Amino acid sequence: MKKAKVLLAGSLILNILFIGIGGYLIHKQGGIAFIKEQVANATSSQKYPYYYVQNKDIFESIRVAKADKIFVGDSITDHGEFQEYYLDQTVLNRGISEDTSDGVLNRIGEVAERSPKEVYLMIGINDIGAGVEAKTYQKNVEKIIESFDKNSTKVVLQSILPINNRDFNNDLSNKTIHEFNAILQQMAQKYGVDYIDLHTAFEDSDGQLKKDITIDGIHLKGEGYRIWMDKLNNR
Repeated sequence: MKKAKVLLAGSLILNILFIGIGGYLIHKQGGIAFIKEQVANATSSQKYPYYYVQNKDIFESIRVAKADKIFVGDSITDHGEFQEYYLDQTVLNRGISEDTSDGVLNRIGEVAERSPKEVYLMIGINDIGAGVEAKTYQKNVEKIIESFDKNSTKVVLQSILPINNRDFNNDLSNKTIHEFNAILQQMAQKYGVDYIDLHTAFEDSDGQLKKDITIDGIHLKGEGYRIWMDKLNNR
């Protein structure tokens, strides 16, 4: 009987811990709103998440003058306050959380139509997470590059940043990130566009994303964005 009580108590403690950890992770993602969005996405027949569809529509509805710089990407771009670093220029943020190379390709027309002087692309980590084949990723990036008139727009491919496997999903591999970055370098050479290696500036001695500049092993703190902007401005 005593052993059964101990086992029951241990089971209860583990369940409480799991619930607590799960609740904390959900809270970090946005609480009840996050749960509702995930359920809606899981039960919807549409190809792209609601957040993507909403932002794509908002971007396309805005009529502004030509931009100096446009940053395109996923959540890492989405969270950036790039305009703050270029107060004398028109800078647009076209990052959408959870986006992939396919998603960017599906909405790149809106960006290209603005004929920005410079466009900065960082995309790929969600492709890796979703198991997208390298050749599919390459084709998507090629089509994204081809969407721009190189006579009016300078295309800049930015490397995918490393992750910290101690704090984030261990299914994502920095080795695969290096392989995808090699594809970006090849595309830059093939199309005569710029490639910027941000990866090296963000990794520690073990090849992981530096712990002090990330909130969760993948997304950046303010210092991470400062390093990013310094790399762009001092290249």
